[in-house]
Amino acid sequence: MSKIRPSATMPHRDQPSPLVVTLNCVEDCALEQDSLAGVAGVEYVPLSRIADGKIESATAVLLHSLAYLPRAAQRRLRPHQLILCLGSADRAVDSTLAADLGLRLVHVDTSRAEEIADTVMALILGLLRRTHLLSRHALSASGWLGSLQPLCRGMRRCRGMVLGIIGRSVSARYLASRSLAFKMSVLYFDVPEGDEGRIRPSRFPRAARRMDTLNDLLAASDVISLHCALTDNTVQILNAECLQHIKPGAFLVNTGSCQLLDDCAVKQLLIDGTIAGCAIDGAEGPQWMEAWVKEMPNVLILPRSADYSEEVWMEIREKAISILQSFFLDGVIPTNTVSDEESEASEEEEEEVSPIRHGKLALVESTSRQQQGEKASEFKESLSPGQNTAIKPEVRRSRSGKKAKKRHSQQKHMQRAEGSSGLHEESSTSRREDIAMSDSEEVLSSSSRCVSPEDSRSRKTPLEVMQQNQLVRSSKKFIGKSSELLKDGYVIAMYAKDLSGLHVSRQRTKNGGWFLDTLSNVSKRDPAAQFIIAYRNKDTVGLRSFAAGGKLLQINRRMEFVFASHSFDVWESWSLEGSLDECRLVNCRNASASLEVRVEILAMVGDDGVTRWID
Repeated sequence: MSKIRPSATMPHRDQPSPLVVTLNCVEDCALEQDSLAGVAGVEYVPLSRIADGKIESATAVLLHSLAYLPRAAQRRLRPHQLILCLGSADRAVDSTLAADLGLRLVHVDTSRAEEIADTVMALILGLLRRTHLLSRHALSASGWLGSLQPLCRGMRRCRGMVLGIIGRSVSARYLASRSLAFKMSVLYFDVPEGDEGRIRPSRFPRAARRMDTLNDLLAASDVISLHCALTDNTVQILNAECLQHIKPGAFLVNTGSCQLLDDCAVKQLLIDGTIAGCAIDGAEGPQWMEAWVKEMPNVLILPRSADYSEEVWMEIREKAISILQSFFLDGVIPTNTVSDEESEASEEEEEEVSPIRHGKLALVESTSRQQQGEKASEFKESLSPGQNTAIKPEVRRSRSGKKAKKRHSQQKHMQRAEGSSGLHEESSTSRREDIAMSDSEEVLSSSSRCVSPEDSRSRKTPLEVMQQNQLVRSSKKFIGKSSELLKDGYVIAMYAKDLSGLHVSRQRTKNGGWFLDTLSNVSKRDPAAQFIIAYRNKDTVGLRSFAAGGKLLQINRRMEFVFASHSFDVWESWSLEGSLDECRLVNCRNASASLEVRVEILAMVGDDGVTRWID
């Protein structure tokens, strides 16, 4: 913030009040007139009346974007004027143009993360439910005549689908929270954005999973949404080579810059049918937009309106009014862009750190109270019986209270000792297990020359022993029937009965079908080894695969375990028998088709409906 002399802005009594002109942005300026009454006059000047001389005589000018003003209006702006740019779409271009013209430009904006997240969610629902096509059909000449099944073909359900988010902006975090409420799985890829690194990235919900590479995210996502700023590192981040890894039948949503995408490659994938649908906020050129809409009925294009709402516009106007009041009354103007992106990131950190701070404060208060109680008891013990006989009953009561406090403190001390001893016992047992494992490995390595090939095949490797111990520890937490412990939305991993490996979903060939296989060189953190519990009713469940895009485990006519459909049928329905350690999945269509596994719960659904990882 900088100060200027008040005499340059504050008028004398014999001088007219300063004038504020709104250029092509605020037509109804009643709010500004009421707020600046007695300070400055506010008047709206349309572009058809720029020759009236109002712009030259104004002290402050409000506009949307300096770059979108006609040259005739730009030449009438003066260097001494305060120019407020309200919600500019491209701040860098406006700032560069203002520097070339020698103007004093101040950007006034606010956070639009919630608006962008709401728009992206609406576009995703529109693509999945094909509402735009059905609306066109309802307004056509045929009306509701004929069959709707051809138009409804391709409609998808949100639940069980995988959303891939590129970027870690605040709008990306809001979109992740909204999609989790729709029972979707969330993956995200952190894009290095260079200069934008000064703003700390937003923290995603715990249920969201971070992908190491962009290609892995594209291959595993049913819906892809871009939430990264346009920098040198992100220009055409989805180019033709990168789009070759996209999952067939996926949907693409971009509410950022059009330069993040390779338009020709995206259009070709839409023509080929590799991409099922696309939604874009803004298109460069009317011919390009018209060609897309005519040729592609599965394309949604918005006129750069994803970040707009009446609440956002009102916040921007209120900020502009406060800036004008400070300018006219105190002679103070801001020198930087007004935005809330950094403050929201700091608020996220404060929300996460606040429980820890509260816990520390509670600990300090409890220790201070305990110290005060100990000092009071010591003072009462120091009093002799002959000093004051009138306080003997009080002393007796205080001693009895002191004994109770001592008992209470002793009990607390015993509980803490038991807890600490339990922790020491757990740590010592884990150390003993590690020592025993290391000893067993040494014995195995020393006696490997004397064993037979049959014994070497039957002997378990150290990795399998570690998996078995980990499974035993995790299974102790959940005791009971598997049908009672496993709830809708839980994420599980299924070990083979002999612990030879994990059950995973794989493709036979590239772009081929998915089937259930057993591998020993994978971990439970691999998406191919993770399955979502989906209850059809209280007796039957389904297993959706992360890697297969939420497809359900089923039995085909050749009695093979495959993933082929997203919707429930009798082939995809299973019943659970036994405990988690000895669980048996029986197909409801054919009872002879069963799968004996050991189940480990990886993620659970909380009371707020959000799935969180246990580890």
